[in-house]
Amino acid sequence: MQLSDGVISLRPIEVSDAEAHLAGEDPEPARRHREGRGSLEGVIAYFEVCAASWSVQGPLRTFAITIDEGATFIGTLEIQTGRPYLATGQADLTYGIHPAWRGRGFATKAVILGCRYLARTGLAEEVVLRIDPANAASVGVARRARFHYMRSSDEPGEGPLDWYVQAL
Repeated sequence: MQLSDGVISLRPIEVSDAEAHLAGEDPEPARRHREGRGSLEGVIAYFEVCAASWSVQGPLRTFAITIDEGATFIGTLEIQTGRPYLATGQADLTYGIHPAWRGRGFATKAVILGCRYLARTGLAEEVVLRIDPANAASVGVARRARFHYMRSSDEPGEGPLDWYVQAL
């Protein structure tokens, strides 16, 4: 399965993507957010979990974001359902574009394709982006993808987050 808008493509993550992911990743956020998954072994282990979730139609769907007809790996997009902080029918969408590819609209395109995937599969009725309010680039992605501000939260271990939502 592959989704494309003619510029970028989303496809299920594969364990073989681990080296490309680690090579292009922004090291500081990876260290903070991955809690030890910054090593090749850690990324492989995590991608194995992601691939297994695909195979059993689990609540986690992780995509590789690629360009050049799939030849260049530029980031990841994750969709999670059934999270304790979500309402019934909501899906949490997160993404990461490697630093060398930022500022070109790829994140917005990936979010839109992720929403199309959710609408097509019926996995959710509403998509949530939870964004650090200091991250102006991600707030811009939410707005360009036509998400609407819903509320703010400040959960222990997560810090302040603004919630943006879009009905499917």
